[in-house]
Amino acid sequence: MGGDAAKGEFIGFYDCHVAPRRGWYKETIQLLKEKSRRLVIPMIGALNIDTWDEIPNGGYVGKCWVNFNADWWWYDDESAYSPVISGGLVATTRSWWQESGGFDPGMHGWGGENTEQPIRTWLCGGDVVRAKSSIVAHMWRTEKDKRTIARYKIRQKYDNVARTAAAWWDEFLPKFRGGNEPHVDVSKTMELKKRLGCKPFAYFLHRFRKVYLQSGMLPEKVFRIRSSSTGKCLRRQNRGYLLSDCSGGTWLHHGNMIPEAFPKPEALSRLIQSADDDANLETNCGGHKVTGGCSACPQGHGSEWCHADCQWVFAVCMSRAEAAKVSAQPLETCCSGIREWNSLDCWADLTGKGPETALCDITGRSSPQQFMFDDDGRIWHSTGECLGVKDGEELKKGHCASAEKWEIVDAFEPFETQTYKKAVVKQHGSYFMLLHSKNRSMAIGYR
Repeated sequence: MGGDAAKGEFIGFYDCHVAPRRGWYKETIQLLKEKSRRLVIPMIGALNIDTWDEIPNGGYVGKCWVNFNADWWWYDDESAYSPVISGGLVATTRSWWQESGGFDPGMHGWGGENTEQPIRTWLCGGDVVRAKSSIVAHMWRTEKDKRTIARYKIRQKYDNVARTAAAWWDEFLPKFRGGNEPHVDVSKTMELKKRLGCKPFAYFLHRFRKVYLQSGMLPEKVFRIRSSSTGKCLRRQNRGYLLSDCSGGTWLHHGNMIPEAFPKPEALSRLIQSADDDANLETNCGGHKVTGGCSACPQGHGSEWCHADCQWVFAVCMSRAEAAKVSAQPLETCCSGIREWNSLDCWADLTGKGPETALCDITGRSSPQQFMFDDDGRIWHSTGECLGVKDGEELKKGHCASAEKWEIVDAFEPFETQTYKKAVVKQHGSYFMLLHSKNRSMAIGYR
């Protein structure tokens, strides 16, 4: 109602629990002046609710991705453009608000509009861009501080997220919530799509192929992971995993981009016994000089003491020349981690009871989420340890030289990847596809 009633050239929606910096609006307005069919999001900082000021150096977020269940999460890269938004902090032009239909009138309360509105904008001729100098501090809700807990409830049940999928997923709709088709009326949105000449959802996936292909959200294969010694598979339990009959094993796939200095599968064996250093070689570890090469750098301090002449690769400090041999992989291709299929969760941390889980960092920069198979079937973690089996029943971590061997079983190409490939072919030459089997990645070009 507020957007419809607005008379100004620009319309902004911002939560009540925020504190903008001075001049926060300048870049936002400049970006909207450059293109009317646009949503602009700020960089979101953290709010000190005692002073109602921004927490200095509290970190910033802005960009978000969305999966096939219309669930979203944060990520960041060098691009100014964002697939979807977090909700509650966005600006647009009054002309695009009116032309694009504003918020979906079938939605109620909050939630869902942060995926629907940006996807509508991307598919119907607009874009979504962040303003890096528009800083808005935001109060994050946390159970540790009861003052931040919401004090209202939406009493009537509305499935806003289902409206997003029903309106925009097209042939990918069977991926939403395991194929449970949403029973919602989106006829008005369908009329809007026709009027604006909107593109199919495959265009959105293609536009953000770096997110959906190079982070493994359109996986080449989905599989279970089986222990070679026990014949049992990994199955999710709470935040971790246990060994179980393979018929109930969790479906997993490779995920997350490859960051800098990420090792090649065939080179991991080099890390078990790092290359011998010259005993007389003087080496700069980064603020600390030693004699004896990079292996003589103070190991107790980990990566903090492995710089300058040396490089830290999966908990091994080695010369940069040796590291280049081990980790010469194309950056920002797939994959550097293990992800649960149809989930926001990736493996994160290798504990004494096996891997735990956390929300995926699709960029691959989170070292706790870095897991990979070597050519012999061992599963390595960035700590330099491997996933093992204890007493034939429990999971553990341990030295990779004697670690358990694991097998990928029951692998298949999932529906979403098949559907995407068909959509590519359907464009009659508008797209071309290159498969890079060596990198286990798929790159799609557009002309």
